[in-house]
Amino acid sequence: MRSSHQRKERDRTNAVLHALLQLGPGPHKSRDITARTTMDEDEVQRRLLQLFKAKVCFRPRFGYWELRPTPATATDTQLGLVHPSTTPLLDAALLLEGIHSRTQHAVLLHTHSPVTGERLCIAAAGSHDARLRSELASTPGAVDRLRRAPLDSDAPGLAMLANLAGHDVPLREDLRQIRAAQVALTESPLPGWILVSVPVRRLPGAPVTPGAEPRVVAAASILAPAHAHGDPLVAYGRLMRNAVQVAIESSVVITHHRFAAAQAA
Repeated sequence: MRSSHQRKERDRTNAVLHALLQLGPGPHKSRDITARTTMDEDEVQRRLLQLFKAKVCFRPRFGYWELRPTPATATDTQLGLVHPSTTPLLDAALLLEGIHSRTQHAVLLHTHSPVTGERLCIAAAGSHDARLRSELASTPGAVDRLRRAPLDSDAPGLAMLANLAGHDVPLREDLRQIRAAQVALTESPLPGWILVSVPVRRLPGAPVTPGAEPRVVAAASILAPAHAHGDPLVAYGRLMRNAVQVAIESSVVITHHRFAAAQAA
């Protein structure tokens, strides 16, 4: 849990961030930013330096600060959310961007390692959100735990874990409910944020073996503030299940090497 001191620190940094957002694009004087907060100028300067280190803003010249426009793909790499050994998958990236565009929340794709029993983030979209970057930067270890953690840590791993066992294998109650609903919701490693996850039985565009029963290979997750409106378990779960199904059905898949050669010719 986040302590009252940590919450106060986060709120002060967010107050400076909100002041920059209210001032809009372009460079702004330190005193104009301070005027939109209840803090003194020295305190605002410290918060601006935190945002600068988190690559949320930059200083174009002395005494001026400006929000940094950062593309989603570059931000995901800078933050370290995506595991470095990952090979980019175009169709999977398009799936995540589609979910992000409809929810305006960050979206993560995790797969699992049978060797280590961990979930690994292999793609992300929407992490350019300034508030999310600020809170990740002020919460040590949150990025690492979002990128890699034991399968039973939170929603992405549980969504996969519930579906990896055979249907004749007894499951504990929480996993049984997740498998029945095909959606999981838990707190995230970032305090004050939740993860809503659905299992993915095949990555869009990935090769398949004809006739083989698809197994769960990944989990798609929305990372949203805990006070998200409505019932995220129902609304986000349904949205993601539908998006995953459409992406898999519409992606181009090569299932046979001879067919691929014929198409290339």
